[in-house]
Amino acid sequence: MLQVFLIGVLLLNINTAAAFEPISTSIAVGMAAALTGFLATYQNIFYYFEECCRPEWISFNKTGLEVDLDQKLFGQHIVSRVVLKAITGFMKNKNPKKALVLSLHGWTGTGKNFVSYLIAENIYKKGMASSFIHQFVATAHFPHQSQIENYKSQLQHWIKGNITNCPQSMFIFDEMDKMQPGLIDSIKPYLDYYEKLDGVSYRQAIFIFLSNSGGENIVQVALDFWKAGKDREEIELKDLEMALSLSVFNNKNSGFWHISLIDKNLVDFFVPFVPLEYKHLVQCGMAEMDAQGLVPNHTLVDQMVRDMVFFPKSEKIFSVTGCKTISNKLSYYGEHVFKQKTTADGAGAGVSAGWNIYSYFYESCDSQWIDFNSTGLEVDLNRKLFGQHIVSRVVLKAITGFMKTKNPKKPLVLSLHGGTGTGKNFVSQLIAKNLYKKGTDSGFFHQFVATAHFPHQSQIENYKSQLQHWIKGNITNCPQSMFIFDEMDKMQPGLIDSIKPYLDYYEKLDGVFNRQAIFIFLSNSGGENYMQVALDFWRAGKDREEIELKDLETAFSLPGFNIKKSKFLFL
Repeated sequence: MLQVFLIGVLLLNINTAAAFEPISTSIAVGMAAALTGFLATYQNIFYYFEECCRPEWISFNKTGLEVDLDQKLFGQHIVSRVVLKAITGFMKNKNPKKALVLSLHGWTGTGKNFVSYLIAENIYKKGMASSFIHQFVATAHFPHQSQIENYKSQLQHWIKGNITNCPQSMFIFDEMDKMQPGLIDSIKPYLDYYEKLDGVSYRQAIFIFLSNSGGENIVQVALDFWKAGKDREEIELKDLEMALSLSVFNNKNSGFWHISLIDKNLVDFFVPFVPLEYKHLVQCGMAEMDAQGLVPNHTLVDQMVRDMVFFPKSEKIFSVTGCKTISNKLSYYGEHVFKQKTTADGAGAGVSAGWNIYSYFYESCDSQWIDFNSTGLEVDLNRKLFGQHIVSRVVLKAITGFMKTKNPKKPLVLSLHGGTGTGKNFVSQLIAKNLYKKGTDSGFFHQFVATAHFPHQSQIENYKSQLQHWIKGNITNCPQSMFIFDEMDKMQPGLIDSIKPYLDYYEKLDGVFNRQAIFIFLSNSGGENYMQVALDFWRAGKDREEIELKDLETAFSLPGFNIKKSKFLFL
């Protein structure tokens, strides 16, 4: 239509001009011919400005994916090989017989979400920001067992609608081990070998499932190889298939238990992620420094990694958290190596000079009301918090590093533990005082107390919905919001798991950017073990200031993660 209209205008001009200017007629005819040729090649110029389901926006870059998997994914030789072959083979096939289905399994922090990100970056021009990538998180999108039938209908409608819009859509399902039983079975028809279903072909779509299930069995295989003196690179896919089948297919809590996707062999590749070792975390740290524009510092990264927790307790081979906490830990260890980035005119990057008189009377989410005072926090911790040398040092570095990072990879999450009266709430107040102009009276400071806000076990599903809605709404209003959860040792079981997606590494979740928020958990759990460590130091004639963070980490891991009433179990 655009082509016809423009040519019509030019021809109108030709007829008009012919009576007066013979030479202008030749020019107009030439312009019309040139425009016709351009529009014949580029039928709709808007394709170049607005994302659409065309090769201009969706084009697989095999070399790019191969390089990314080789240079950015560490310690996962099986994953790199399987994923590259699976994606390449599928994207090269002009007429696939079914949608591609990948199921990524392994311990937290081993790279499952990161691999999904790399795949997206090398297929879609806009990467994870593409409107053709759809991410579902079990605890955020499907939290209530009572709503399972509604979820099934909504999920089917969503997948059908998006594939109708673009056959080359990608769907990522995270936290499969927390997925409501039977929910994934509802999408089985879209993953099957049907040429069309209700007039829609699903064969060009990609479905990726992410799950922690199978992690423990994969760890055991890796440990057996290590004990046998074999290198981890000797582990092959066949060595892990049995481990996966036992812990995934036969486990009621895996999300895959007795589902037809397994019975019908609709999952094309089960991809195991092996737990990461010390050297891999160093590689992650160096890569993260480069990504953040920091001066490379192997000594600093080495110190950071050595202070992280490894297991089993005696051998200390594998990392508990993998690369997942590297970004924020780097801020803690490396605040002094941050480059001072400047804007084009040489001034430090900052808030726009735009001025609004109302912002001086009504609190708003800008630098007039939110302005971190590192010096103020340091002075307050030194002069007002007594007997907590570890707390002062850790909190100052953690907050300062996070606030200096212009593009954090995830929200900052602190968990403060100890006996009553040791200063946990007071530290939260000091942080708020030096971040918000109104301190704890700020409209961006939100505090929840377990026994006051979530007292009834029978209301747990309502609490989950309300809490998710509250966090999403407040972060939408102000990305730099702070959330305090007090009495974690009295929190209803499973409640905090409902906010896990907002603490994770997602760039956006349902269109909301959560990465600038701060979450602080306060708990008495671990207090008795800390007391024992302090007592042991005293009996050994050592000063309390000699106690280091690493001396307390083991003491915390026992009561914090392994006791059901602590509410950190399986978090």
